[in-house]
Amino acid sequence: MRLRRFVLLVALGILSSCGFHLRGTGKVEFPPMLSTLRVMVENDQQQNDPLLVAMKNALRTQTDVQIEDSGDAPLLVLYGERSDSQVLSVGSTAKVEEYLLKYEVSFRLTGKEGKALAESQTVRVQRDLAFDRLNVLAKEREVQELRGEMQRDAVQQILRRLSRITPTDSHADQR
Repeated sequence: MRLRRFVLLVALGILSSCGFHLRGTGKVEFPPMLSTLRVMVENDQQQNDPLLVAMKNALRTQTDVQIEDSGDAPLLVLYGERSDSQVLSVGSTAKVEEYLLKYEVSFRLTGKEGKALAESQTVRVQRDLAFDRLNVLAKEREVQELRGEMQRDAVQQILRRLSRITPTDSHADQR
């Protein structure tokens, strides 16, 4: 029993000393110019848009960014959200056996007077889905869950890309 505890403590010590962190734990560091942000989905007046909610939640929980609804803070605009599917394989009975689910969203970051603080970028995520025609209802639910997961993955990619934005001389006077 003591040997087990000792081995467990040594393993935990090794993992913690090498900088290992569970995925999703820890804060994403943003540049100082992005300490306050406004976030919106282009051409969408809904405050409960799933993409907008996911982005705001991620910013609140994983960064030290303050989110404002109005003001002179830089504006993160999410746009061009698309979901699509493509047949990957067809079986010997000419029935679909596998799909490729695709999700993409674009974003841009602007400062005062709409001046770009960074180039517009597009995030693309895709997943394979095995299709079982005998279990259609369960597969529909799985597709919905995968699309939600893909949206969350896209939000994480956007956060990582925003954290790498470096202020330039032309952008420094935006704040």
